[in-house]
Amino acid sequence: MIYYYTFLFYSIFSSVVLIYGVGLNKIAEIGIVKFKDKIFYVKCAISIISSSVISWLITYYLLVPLKITELYPLVCFIVYSTICTFLGGIIRLTTGRTTTEFAISYLVILLSIAESSSLLFTLFISLCSLLSMLIIIPFSLTFRRRVCSNGRLLDEKYYSLYFLFLAVLILLLSVWDIVWLNPEVIK
Repeated sequence: MIYYYTFLFYSIFSSVVLIYGVGLNKIAEIGIVKFKDKIFYVKCAISIISSSVISWLITYYLLVPLKITELYPLVCFIVYSTICTFLGGIIRLTTGRTTTEFAISYLVILLSIAESSSLLFTLFISLCSLLSMLIIIPFSLTFRRRVCSNGRLLDEKYYSLYFLFLAVLILLLSVWDIVWLNPEVIK
């Protein structure tokens, strides 16, 4: 049951994109430009999950006994850079496409390690964070199709409206989260 609540918390109620703000400024670009590029999502998923697991193992078995846990962001950076470079090179050689993305993946790795108490929870939080990003992309695409249906360009006004739209989504999630936690509020 705790995994169910953790899943709901990190993917919907406390959405990594909307509530934590991880990749909020990049999600529009990823949703528009790389939505149909499945290799991008597979590479992100593999690099985030494997980097989270390896970084957690290094942090738990090396940094904690040495009492230097403050260095875990550096460990995460080194592990993620190594894995991402390796996977990016393989994808570039086999398909000829680039699948670069750093900020969102690195922040998800840091979040999953900072908020987990075990290796399983690290893996689970990473997966829920990825799912949270995938949940927001259809909303982003729907908003873009609705606003740009009359030939409007993706300019500053579009992004202003887009961020207002995301603010309304954040407000709705926050209200639903409060009502869900305290069912006596509505009575």
